Amino acid sequence: MDIDNKNIDLSNRSKELDDNIEDDGYEDWEDDYELISKGDYEGLKKLRQMIAKNNPEDIDAQWRLGEAYILCKEHEKAIDFFEPLYRANPDFEDIEYSILDALFALGKSERDFKWVTVPVILRLDKKTSDFCYDYLKGKRKARELDDVFCQLLVEGYLTFDEEELLNHLTKDGRFEFQIDTPIQSSLVSVKKRKINR
Repeated sequence: MDIDNKNIDLSNRSKELDDNIEDDGYEDWEDDYELISKGDYEGLKKLRQMIAKNNPEDIDAQWRLGEAYILCKEHEKAIDFFEPLYRANPDFEDIEYSILDALFALGKSERDFKWVTVPVILRLDKKTSDFCYDYLKGKRKARELDDVFCQLLVEGYLTFDEEELLNHLTKDGRFEFQIDTPIQSSLVSVKKRKINR
């Protein structure tokens, strides 16, 4: 890819993309990264369309194309594209989460899609606060918000980011905080109970 030029020569790169690492050490993910970092989502979509077309059995290539539709704000198209992929691969979590991304971007909910199994979706509610409390209550030291957030990621699809989680938990009197920047480095712990003697 020509670093000075925002455009990618897809016809020349298609030959190179068959191998993960090229002779010059350039890996195919670097094209994605460069296009994403420039905000060239249309270029990314074209690149991923070519890769998906050349690799129809590669579920990851197909999923990445659907993600490009989402980045291009083609949410309906993404859902239509993902639906048969999801039906054939109902346990592929990335596809589930991408469908949810597209649904929520359209102002819809998880109820607006026919799931084989409805994915676990975490919202900022008492259940999430209780999960954070249960995770932190046995810890001797405070944990970074990022650690708590990663524990939640394992549980399901999150409808919030780290900052929203922190704001939510600050309203719950069971936690103590040491706010830091970046926000992910903020420390969170369970308030210690005072022992009356």
